[in-house]
Amino acid sequence: MNSKFSFYEVVQIKAGRPALQAIDGATGAVMGMAQNDDGSWVYSVHILDQEESWSVNESELLATGRFMKREDFYGGEALFVEVDAETGEGRAKGSS
Repeated sequence: MNSKFSFYEVVQIKAGRPALQAIDGATGAVMGMAQNDDGSWVYSVHILDQEESWSVNESELLATGRFMKREDFYGGEALFVEVDAETGEGRAKGSS
């Protein structure tokens, strides 16, 4: 079963469960997705005006027809980590 929504797609929350009452009606962007064993989809939705992400079931989302871009969320900087093969410990090697 394919997911209904794509990464960075702008969605509106139509929450039916009390746990999502705080974001009911809010607009957010899909930042992650996972398929459950039963085939249903769950999304990580970044709520745009609250600057936080929530886990939301596919049935609790409405398409808005809008999309954002990766660059709207990530600056393109990276941190490199060097891992010691013997100890498994890592340390910052640099950034870009």
